[in-house]
Amino acid sequence: MSASPIFRDRSKLSPRYMPDELPHREQQIKQIVQTFAESCSLPEKFPLTTLQVIGPAGIGKTSTVIKAANVLEQEFEKRRLTLKTAYINLKLQGGNKFAIYRFLLERLAPELPAQGLSAEEMLRYLLRHMRQNKWYAIVILDEIDYLIKSTKDGSIIYDLTRLNEFEPGTNCNVKGVIFIARSTEFYEKLDPAELSTLGRVPMEFQPYSIKQVSDILEARCTLAFNPQAIGSDIIDDVAKITTSRDINGDVRYALDLLLYAGNLAESQGTGRVTRDQIRKVHGQVHPSITTEDIEQLSRNHLLSLVALVRALRSKKKQYVELKEVRSYVSELSEQLKLKKIDVEDYLDDLEARKLVEVRSLREIGLHGASLQELEPVLLEQIKSGEKQS
Repeated sequence: MSASPIFRDRSKLSPRYMPDELPHREQQIKQIVQTFAESCSLPEKFPLTTLQVIGPAGIGKTSTVIKAANVLEQEFEKRRLTLKTAYINLKLQGGNKFAIYRFLLERLAPELPAQGLSAEEMLRYLLRHMRQNKWYAIVILDEIDYLIKSTKDGSIIYDLTRLNEFEPGTNCNVKGVIFIARSTEFYEKLDPAELSTLGRVPMEFQPYSIKQVSDILEARCTLAFNPQAIGSDIIDDVAKITTSRDINGDVRYALDLLLYAGNLAESQGTGRVTRDQIRKVHGQVHPSITTEDIEQLSRNHLLSLVALVRALRSKKKQYVELKEVRSYVSELSEQLKLKKIDVEDYLDDLEARKLVEVRSLREIGLHGASLQELEPVLLEQIKSGEKQS
């Protein structure tokens, strides 16, 4: 029997868990597979093909693309060919072109050394290695809009959409490059050449309906909760919240809501998740600060966020000044015996991630989150990172 009266396996509510089936994304998976279908039977003749997948957060874009890539890998394997998939989340592995290409090289061909090579040389080295060893690849770049907004450098799009031109007269064994973004606003940051190579016809994902969200959550809750711990009425309530204007169909938020409400039910000993627990958690958790967001933050980002939370709690105001956040960062660094940081840079990046609001040096805020409950979660993540490092 499960040690928890509420959970069968709470990890099934994690944003990192990939379910075997993706309800209501079957058509999109099929469409992506069809886009690259001919590459399975005629890989030498199939040209490098780019695809954009656009849609709000938490509506299955990444999972759909990865599932489609897995299907393509299996089709290649049936023909005794090798297709490798390189997935890169540019919020995690981004920063600059050199770091991204080095990570790409590590994902596709870890046996190749990257030391001493420029970014472009790494790509050329990888392409030659793939051709010599007769295997193929699909590259998936997630959060491309975040990278373009934060670096204002669209040259990575130009490079990856023109891989077939790196060595003219030879076949390019990268069969597809798939860019995933939340919107097409990043187009404004691209120059005409970059935009031309990218194209202007994205595959757009629409938010889920209430019924679709209910179906998705029902499937996930069956895996995550004990049978009597959650009812269909609670799942329907969460589906309604998730499809509201504020949340806009973000299923990751729904999963966080269910996880935190389950934790609350466990601590309160109610034996099942109640409507009051859902309401309490929904009133405390901001939709833009999810478990996945926190897990993606570096220690310095986390320190900056904790400092902002403490400043806001201390001043009991909607906004605080930069100097106040600096003071708490200094105090935290000394308390945790960490090196002092320039908090301005990290606050700017947190604003780019839409986790904080920076109106000016005298108005820095954090809306919608429960400050009291957010702080221990952030501190725990810092401690967890220290243990792993």
